[in-house]
Amino acid sequence: MAVAKLKVPKLPPLPPGSLRRAALFLLGIGVPFCVGVFIDEPAGALLGAITGMILSFADDEGSLRRRFTVLGYVAAGVLVCGSLGLLFRDFAWPLWVLFAAATFTSGWCLGVGKAQTLAARFGAMALVVTSGAPEFHPAEIVFAAGAFAFVAIIRLADHLCFGPLPQQRARPRQVPSGGWLRFALAYAAAACASLALGVAIDPSRVLWVVVTTLVVMQPDARTSYVLIVQRIAGTVLGVIVAFAITSQVHAPWPIAIVLLCVAPLIPHHLRHRYWLHTALIALLILLAYDLAALDPRIMQGLLTERLQDVLLGGGIALIGTLVAFPRNPPDEA
Repeated sequence: MAVAKLKVPKLPPLPPGSLRRAALFLLGIGVPFCVGVFIDEPAGALLGAITGMILSFADDEGSLRRRFTVLGYVAAGVLVCGSLGLLFRDFAWPLWVLFAAATFTSGWCLGVGKAQTLAARFGAMALVVTSGAPEFHPAEIVFAAGAFAFVAIIRLADHLCFGPLPQQRARPRQVPSGGWLRFALAYAAAACASLALGVAIDPSRVLWVVVTTLVVMQPDARTSYVLIVQRIAGTVLGVIVAFAITSQVHAPWPIAIVLLCVAPLIPHHLRHRYWLHTALIALLILLAYDLAALDPRIMQGLLTERLQDVLLGGGIALIGTLVAFPRNPPDEA
């Protein structure tokens, strides 16, 4: 009697370089965070983890030169804009001019290249962070600098051990139907509206509103709408999971272990499961904030505020997208 064979469905193969990217994110985020936990510097652990995550995104496929070019652009953008933010504290009027210029450049450079786009985008975020922060302690700045040095070292080691990073299938570059100038102006206007709304509500929450607008607005209207919905859904999921964990776990090292499990998963879902990518980032950042806050009441407020901030940033991005693209685009020749 013949026995039917049970067919086990095969999992789709991982894209080229996925394990390397996972390891780079794990090390770039996890090592600065764990160092901060080990020496009892929770604020430094938070800044080191976020810096490591930003610089881990500042990577490229191919040669070491290309990879370090993106890293250098982003580091320069963050350093210059972060210093200017410290100069124009409490969102003084020159900062608004600089922020508008940075976000316009970021929108325009979506049609130029990854290095320029990320440098302008992360630079705009650095302006907001340093201008609105109450103060920076030297130890926190050391963590940010240490995270940069460590990411550069592991990127060099990765190339020496494994060679050029395999290519990822990139989204085809879209030319906005209304032209790049119209899109960049709408992008900057939406970002400035997010900044104004965030400052009016609570300066400590500005970054969350602004980041949502900057990330989800794309030079393709349909892609923007999809990212807006998926970012909101992903943030809701991330907040729910973060609440479940932080309400039960209060010791620093179990939080660090969960964070280390989350970090390597972040780059894998960026292109095809943006909702999950967003959920993982929200979870990681909220876990790091939980460690830095050391007060469950503050954490509970943060969870609610994050949902509100993403909804506000997504709503402004939706309006900006409607403005950026004409209702009746000209027919292609």
